[in-house]
Amino acid sequence: MKTMLKGGLGLALLIAVAYAALPIAREWIVSISPFLFFLICPLMMLFMMKGMQSCHSEHSGKKSEPAPAPVPESTTTTKHLG
Repeated sequence: MKTMLKGGLGLALLIAVAYAALPIAREWIVSISPFLFFLICPLMMLFMMKGMQSCHSEHSGKKSEPAPAPVPESTTTTKHLG
């Protein structure tokens, strides 16, 4: 939830800066900004899922090598009785 709030505040800041810096495009910025806020949820989900996939790819490379099977001690040491 914190990431969504940070993304929303970042988008609001970006829209405010664009509105102040581009007086020619103010009408277009005002008309498109509500749609950008509706798109923030799917965009954040997309970036989150992309980040999760890159995390799994790093770990999957390390786990691809099979671990050696433990050998019971009774087979490694031989006792000679006699």
